[in-house]
Amino acid sequence: MIMIRWVVLAAILLAAGCAKPSTDPVVPAGCDPTADHLTWSPSTTRPVLTNASLLAGTRETMLLDEPFRPTVTGVDAPPEWLERLATSLQSETGSPVLARSPEPTPDHLGISAESGTQMVLWTGVNRVTAEFEVRCDPTVRGTFHGWSTATTGVVFCNSYQPGPPDAFGSLALTLCPAPTPAPSTGGEHP
Repeated sequence: MIMIRWVVLAAILLAAGCAKPSTDPVVPAGCDPTADHLTWSPSTTRPVLTNASLLAGTRETMLLDEPFRPTVTGVDAPPEWLERLATSLQSETGSPVLARSPEPTPDHLGISAESGTQMVLWTGVNRVTAEFEVRCDPTVRGTFHGWSTATTGVVFCNSYQPGPPDAFGSLALTLCPAPTPAPSTGGEHP
């Protein structure tokens, strides 16, 4: 038993020792993303699904579960930069920009589909992305990934949609299973 523990411990230590170190540059001491030192590229906003379930009758199948977490990439920025960058980008764009993860969605909403009907219940965020530059010594460059709004909806697979789907609904429709062909009636024989 002791030998097994040593083998497991050795495997863990080797795996940790082989972990790839971050190659992102580190923010120099004293560098702060303040308005007079910070510039932004134009931001982009795009819908991203974070959660989706297929409802078929009373059966629910998870299709997607990827919670959105705001990040800074391209530079190893301190955690407090997220909120500062979000505030700055919101000021720059005049649109909401948030740096805290959206609240989780309910696990189950208590709805079911009629027999034979399939629907995708989805949740998503409008992801806001912009590159930034902070004039420090050396200059710090990175990309901020935040969000502006979260929303939830439902689309019907292979059946009538009450209206054209929005961008989120269009993404959710791609998660619908392919329609199954109707069974052959067997009446056609050569």
